[in-house]
Amino acid sequence: MDERPSEPPEPGAGEVPEDAVLDIRDFGAVVDGTTDDTQAVRDAIGAVGEGGTVYFPAGTTLVSADDKTEEKAKAIKVRGDDLPDDVTFRGDGEESVVRLAGGHVDNHGLFSWKPEGGIVGHVIRDLTVDGNRHEQPADPENNDNGLNLAVEQADSDGSTVDIAFRDVWSVDANTECFTFLQGGCVADRCTASGAGKHGFGIDTYHKVGPVLPPVVVRNSHAYDCDIYGIDCSGGTTLVEDCVLEENGWGTKTTGQVFDATFRRVRLANNDNLGYQRNDTPTETGETATVSLDQVVAQSNGGQGFRFGRDTKYTVGTITALGNNGTSKAGGNISIMDNAAVNADEIRSFNAKLGAGILYWSSESSTISLYVNFGNQSGPFDGDLEKLVVRAIDVDVPSNVVDSLTPSSIPDSSEVGAGTGS
Repeated sequence: MDERPSEPPEPGAGEVPEDAVLDIRDFGAVVDGTTDDTQAVRDAIGAVGEGGTVYFPAGTTLVSADDKTEEKAKAIKVRGDDLPDDVTFRGDGEESVVRLAGGHVDNHGLFSWKPEGGIVGHVIRDLTVDGNRHEQPADPENNDNGLNLAVEQADSDGSTVDIAFRDVWSVDANTECFTFLQGGCVADRCTASGAGKHGFGIDTYHKVGPVLPPVVVRNSHAYDCDIYGIDCSGGTTLVEDCVLEENGWGTKTTGQVFDATFRRVRLANNDNLGYQRNDTPTETGETATVSLDQVVAQSNGGQGFRFGRDTKYTVGTITALGNNGTSKAGGNISIMDNAAVNADEIRSFNAKLGAGILYWSSESSTISLYVNFGNQSGPFDGDLEKLVVRAIDVDVPSNVVDSLTPSSIPDSSEVGAGTGS
């Protein structure tokens, strides 16, 4: 839908109404995928007022950093100290594409929101952001190298960050499709695909800027990303109603996490593990809290769940189904290191290798109900002295195992950009 203002504002021709819709074409953008429209986009953003909208029409808007060889170069910077609150950046949906021109080296990015003193009420929606990774010579193994949409660099821990991404397709990032380094970011009905590293990269720990409220990812879909669908690398995170599939790994938490919650999440067909806590010790000085409820890990190349060190887990219901395991850590589920798990119900079905649960934690864990069926090496393996299972159900017919995945957990047709009403 093309919603140009009835009297398009001319750059430099007087004051623009605060709530105006500013079409980037009225600032010189051609939107043909060949012409560099960077300056037109910057001019439109610079002219927007409080309550206003920067509008990206259907077509491809090509943007670039001023110097493609500059370290940490960004094509489009949105600074909290320069812009008013309550600004919307929107397109007409998937067909409105902002693409990074090829040839960027070193650390670079497409859009960067820098809260500085604070950003309130910024919304990015109905837009595709394309990092064009296969035309970038930069090495994606370098940290932060090629971020499609990043929120970073507040001035203080007291800066307010209120930025929401809704119905955004972020594709082919050299490194990450969405990067959230400040608490207060929300991604709702977003799609991340084709990233050189992670679909969503979250790390608010040891950064200048707020840790709370948490970073929230909901109703979203991450697929075909080289490493993690969602990388929870630090701080506080809420992931709910999401599908993470066909990535290198589904998701993880680390030694920099304070608190992470996963609700109604499907981890499916990832090359390696569905969920894991990596092997690094805590860096926060605290035991992390990770909560999982109605989370399914299905048909992953490694284990479904690896519960790991320096973490206390609270589990409602999780289901591990048909994961392949590895020769070193077989089974659908492992509880390792010094993890402590308190679970209402754990379901483990049809592990391709090893037992349903492998227990090697030095701490005690309790499972109120363990539902086990068809695991290659039986229900348990490992040192079971510290594992308390109050009830076990093994009478599960093989023809109903697939139906035991809770219907409340979404599939890929129900989440991601463009799936809402």
